[in-house]
Amino acid sequence: MQKVPDTRENMGRCICGGCPSYPGEGGFYCAKGKSDLPIRRRGCVCGDCENFRAYALQEGYYCIGGIAGETAQ
Repeated sequence: MQKVPDTRENMGRCICGGCPSYPGEGGFYCAKGKSDLPIRRRGCVCGDCENFRAYALQEGYYCIGGIAGETAQ
């Protein structure tokens, strides 16, 4: 698993806003870190994201766990 670079291109591919667990603000959690807001697990779309595939990510719920490659869920 690679880290997702915090670039404008990668941020543009982010689909966090369409996630059923999305807390209403923030996003691009795989690169920027976990949400400061409480998250209710209602499903995860990380696996559907282009960044997930491009960087061979293996987990999900980065909104809870934090930056890809540094998560401890």
